This record gives sequence, structure tokens and C-alpha cells, in this order.
Amino acid sequence: MPSVPNKMKFLTKGFVISFSFLILNAIFAILIITNRIFLSIPYVSQIYNYIGFWLSLIFYEYSLYIFGGILIAYVLFLVLYVLGYNLAKVKHLSGSIIYVFSLFGFVLITFIAINYAYISILFNRDLTLNTRFMLLLLFLPILFAFDLLLILVNVDFYIFEKDLIKARKIWKHNRPTYEIVEKGKMTYVNIDTPEFIFTPVPILIVAKHLQKKGLSVAWFARGAFNHLFSLIVSNLTGWPRARNMLFRFMGMKIGKNCHISHKSFPDPILPELIEFEDGSGCGIGVKLITHNVMNLKHASFGFGPIKICKNARIGAYSLVLPGVTIGEGSIIGASSVVTEDIPPYSIAAGSPAKVVRQLTESQKKEVNKEYS
Repeated sequence: MPSVPNKMKFLTKGFVISFSFLILNAIFAILIITNRIFLSIPYVSQIYNYIGFWLSLIFYEYSLYIFGGILIAYVLFLVLYVLGYNLAKVKHLSGSIIYVFSLFGFVLITFIAINYAYISILFNRDLTLNTRFMLLLLFLPILFAFDLLLILVNVDFYIFEKDLIKARKIWKHNRPTYEIVEKGKMTYVNIDTPEFIFTPVPILIVAKHLQKKGLSVAWFARGAFNHLFSLIVSNLTGWPRARNMLFRFMGMKIGKNCHISHKSFPDPILPELIEFEDGSGCGIGVKLITHNVMNLKHASFGFGPIKICKNARIGAYSLVLPGVTIGEGSIIGASSVVTEDIPPYSIAAGSPAKVVRQLTESQKKEVNKEYS
């Protein structure tokens, strides 16, 4: 299996390739626009005259057929995703290869569709030339951002797909043994393998066990989407009720009158294990981690639920580790690291967080105040 440094090197190359592609597109656009509006550039003018007819055919005359083909491709990749996702419940490796390939295809087709639609603006004779250039200028920053994102995401799926294909022989003939260890609320999948935990075979073994727990069979691939989604939700949403609704979409359980402040990040791998009961909340920058691979035993994946009980609060920039329950009405001080359960109606702080004192009866009444 490729080593982690090699993967990081490949991702760096992917960034350089994507950025170079965008720069070349920008240079080409500048030359074309300069040639059409300001002054004639001999070589650019010759190239444009030579390929202009074919470009017009591709980006205007046949645009309806191309957009139709893109739509058909989307439908085919959707079918492959559904097929792969359901097959992965029985044939873990084969199904994973199919659904990761479908994700790769989705991103690739989206990249083609966005760039094709953008270039088509230039050749759309139904619009005036001024309108075309205005739209090109307006959408250029958006195109740049989407292209950079989509290319890097596709590099991610490409490496994952490549590693899954290479793992077929090991999965079929030399699959490692594993054991499940339950320690309180934590579950550990201990795999007997010399491989790094985040390589395909250990990942598939973990996925197989998570499936038995009723969690997503595509948990690892979906984690990339959840990470991006949580970054957007945490940083760009201002209204708490909207943020709660979007985090519920990720799988979190959030009750009534909960406040999850911005820049707070749920675990992207297993957000389904996070629960906020009614009236609970957390401050700015809180991180909630439901899985752990940094264990003493090599190739061990641990996971456990996080429960924030009714009216409990977590101070800003705190970290809550897997398997922790914060009791009803408890308050966690800012920048704390919560490694174990906190009893009800307690004030805890520190790294690791320790109970400082219990709430008084009057404070309990204030904490348990009912909202209309």
C-alpha cells in the first residue's frame, strides 16, 4: 500500500496541477479577450480563426446534446452509487470500489459541466458580446474556486479508488484477523495487521463492523463530504436554528432549544454518535470527537458516543473525546479536555477536565429554567 508521505506528495502534486490548469485557463482567456476587444494578437488571431468554427460547434451548436449527455452520465453514476452502496453491505470490497468510482465520476462530470457551461457563455450568440463578457467576468472567481475544490476532491477519490483496487488480492487471500473489544461505552476494532489503519483493508474491516452497529457502510468516503459540510456550516451560518437543522442532516441528534456556536466541529467520520439533549449547547470552537485511532495497539479503531445531557453547557474551545457523557445541567469550563463522564449539576474544568464543585440548589433551578 502507498505510504502516507507518498499520498501527501501526490496531493501536493494534485494541488500544483490544478492550480497550473487554472492559470493556463486564465492566460488563454486573457489572450482571447484582448484579441477580440482591444488589439489583434497575430498568433492568437490565427489560432482563434483556425479553431473558432469547431469551438462554436462544440460550445453552441451541439450544446443541447452535450448537456443531455452530461445528464445521462449523472444518472448512470447515480445508479452505480446505489448499486455499489448496497453491494458493499454484502461484498465489501467490490461494492466499495463501485461506489467510490461513482463518486469519482460525479465529481469529474461536475467539473466538466461547470467548465463547459462557463466557456459556452463566450460562444452563445443569443447574448450580446457585452453581456457575454460581463457574465464571464462575474463567474470567473466562482469557477476558480469550484475548479480548485473539484480537482483536489477528485485526487482524493482517485487515490482511494487506486488503493482499493490494489487491495483486492489481500482482501481475497490474506485478509487479517480482528477482534472486537467492548470497554464501557467504547468499542475497539483491533486488527492483526502490519498495515496502517487508514489503508483499504483495515478500513473495510472497520466498515463491516460499523455496518452491524447500524452506521453507514460508506462512512469513510462520506467523511470527506461531512468535513467540508461542517466547515461551511460552522463558519458561514449565523442563525443557531439553521445550524442545528444542517447538523441534523449530517446525522447528529439535536433536541429543542440547543445552541451550537459557530466554529464548533462535530466528528466528520461518525457524527451520528453525537447527541445534544434539550436545552444543551456548546461555545465557540468546541470539537466533538467520536472516534480514536491513536491507541497503544497498532491498527486499532475505537469509537464511542458523546452525549450532552439536558441543559448541559460546554465552554468555548473545549475538546470532548469519544465515550463521554456530560450530565444534566453540568457546565464545562472553556478550553477543557473532557476525557471521562461528568456527573449531573457539576462545574468541571481543566485538561483533563475535573469536577470543581457541584451547583447549588438555586443554580440548579436557574439551569433547569424552561423556555417558552
